[in-house]
Order: sequence, then C-alpha cells, then structure tokens
Amino acid sequence: MSKSQEDKDFKRLIERIVFDEGELNELKIAISNFNKGIITPKQLKQNLLPCRSLMVEEVTKILIYSLNWAQISAQTSVESNFTNSNQLSLANDQLRQEIAERNELLEVIVKKLALSCKK
Repeated sequence: MSKSQEDKDFKRLIERIVFDEGELNELKIAISNFNKGIITPKQLKQNLLPCRSLMVEEVTKILIYSLNWAQISAQTSVESNFTNSNQLSLANDQLRQEIAERNELLEVIVKKLALSCKK
C-alpha cells in the first residue's frame, strides 16, 4: 500500500471517530436542549465530556497501534538490512578467498616458470 493511501486511510479512520453520527446527534440534542433552557450549562458540559473523552481514548488507541506497527516495521527493515549485509559480507569473504587461492596458484606458476627458464 502506498504512503498516500495509508495517510488517507488513517485520516478516514480518525474522521470516523471525530464525526461519529451517534455522538453528533446526541450533542445536537444536548445543545438544542441547552438553547431551549431545558438543561443547564453544567448538564451540557456533562454531556460533552464523555463524548470527548471517548474520542480521546479511541484516537489514543489508534496512535499507539500505529506507533507499534511503525516500530515493528522499522525493526523488520533493520533485521532485513542486517541479513542482507551478512549475505554481502559472506559473498565478499568467498570472493576474497577465491582471489587468495588464485594468487597462490599464480605464485606457484611463476616459480615453476622461473625455474624452467633457469635450466
């Protein structure tokens, strides 16, 4: 999934929490009742606070989940890079060993050639 798609999905999720239809309808009724003088400012506040605290809890859960997911993804990436670097290191070691063996072989050939030229 692309980064912009992830951002849009995250935004939609937050919007669903913030603009929950049921809560908004309850708040509309509470505000209407306040304007009509049916409830006091204290009662309006008591209606607002539970909705807002629930919103905070839900957003917090999503953020914690997102942070945990990002941390796991980053850790997986680091482990993958470490594995890749180990594989590269192993390949480099094998190449160095092959070069060393070929150098030894060349030295043997040079010595034999030098001996045959002296005779």
